[in-house]
Amino acid sequence: MLLSLFIVLPLVVGLILLLMKNQKPMKWLGAFVGGVLLAAMTYLYYRGGSKEMSFAVEWFNFNHLKTYFALNATGLGGLMVFLSNLVYVLLFGYLASTKQKFNNSFYGLLLITLAGLNGVFLAQDLILFYFFWEIVLIPIYFLIGIWGKGNDKIKANMTFFLYTIFGSMFMLAGIIFIGFNLKPTSFLLEDVQAVTASRYCATSLLALLFLFAFVIKIPIFPFHTWQPTIYKTSATPVTVVLSALMAKMGLFAVVNWYIGLFPIQSEYLPYFLIPALIGILYASFIAISAIDVKKIIAYSSIAHLALIFISLFTNDATGYTGAFFQMFSHGLVVLGLWLIVDIMERRYDVRDIESMSGLATVNPVLAIFFIVFAMANIALPLTSSFIGEFMMLTALFKYNVAWAVIASLGVILSAVYMLRLAGALLFGEVKTRFVAVKHIESTGVIFVLSLIAILIIYFGVNSNSIFYLLAR
Repeated sequence: MLLSLFIVLPLVVGLILLLMKNQKPMKWLGAFVGGVLLAAMTYLYYRGGSKEMSFAVEWFNFNHLKTYFALNATGLGGLMVFLSNLVYVLLFGYLASTKQKFNNSFYGLLLITLAGLNGVFLAQDLILFYFFWEIVLIPIYFLIGIWGKGNDKIKANMTFFLYTIFGSMFMLAGIIFIGFNLKPTSFLLEDVQAVTASRYCATSLLALLFLFAFVIKIPIFPFHTWQPTIYKTSATPVTVVLSALMAKMGLFAVVNWYIGLFPIQSEYLPYFLIPALIGILYASFIAISAIDVKKIIAYSSIAHLALIFISLFTNDATGYTGAFFQMFSHGLVVLGLWLIVDIMERRYDVRDIESMSGLATVNPVLAIFFIVFAMANIALPLTSSFIGEFMMLTALFKYNVAWAVIASLGVILSAVYMLRLAGALLFGEVKTRFVAVKHIESTGVIFVLSLIAILIIYFGVNSNSIFYLLAR
């Protein structure tokens, strides 16, 4: 029953904030909700029993098949819920420490998004999963459309909406086919798996209906074109949710509802993964040539997520674990990077690498944090990204040496574009309208950035803590 709290609490508080849109912004409520859920997740991990980690009640019937409100917090789903609420605590802590011009409606929609995210990661019923998968899109659509920036926000938002709806329609077609033709005992994961695994492989048309929806959400090349513009036009808190959490929805769905339902042993499967390999190099070269800061980070995410995606198909325990670990790590790293970008954009009007240089002189504290997050994005040893990336590359070398070489080249290129970005912004002659002023960030901002940096280093040194959560 406790698992229902992860959906009900952010949903109710989010709706309350929507009704209080003209009142004084209550940023602290988001941090409070995230903190309560983070504490509840910690309790489940360390004190909860097996009964508390799962919950199921009958929901309704679909074509005479039972549908359940079934939740489960074990394994990858539990880790992603832990990440979601951790990111929300840190994000709202940052927002509460800075002067942001958002009202309660904005914060309410963010919390409703959290309810949907938690639902996606916890759902163990196919209909319930699809319900939350679609619910997440609604608040995000309004968050981008109302609070987005730039002349392209409407076009970008519509592109994003059409992409995701189009992919979801394919998945819905697959669900209807399963319900009317395969007729499992219920829509619970294990019951659907019982009728799909024996008849359809990962390269069958039915399986690809699901995969198509998931690769759009991640996104994987060539279905990535909505992402860079959306990241650029969205308000930073929305970009954080999209990059750190919504991308993980797609990866989680690949694990739970694609690989989970359809056997991946197929001679044709490698051909379906070639676009992801191309995406690693394509995104890396775009990031190297780009001058827009947000575009560089956006394409960096495309490359990193493509590597995680490929590792899920190595059919190797090391590859799986490394991919899961990297999903968690990537969420923390991009959170830190986007918060730094938000500070530079609001304070120094930084938009591209030509608009500023010498940040280390003007704001040395911010420069130090940027270096930490940039090095984590490169997967430097002692950071959390190193563990997952090393495990994924190890599995890839065992699976296909050529693929591993291409993936390794992507790792090398990530060092090129991140060091280029850091060098252009941090060092050299001071080029900003605040040349003579040295800035010190507020205590709250430094605290949040410090927590992110500490967690990145902690999980890089003590990786067993994540492995323990995955084993629950």
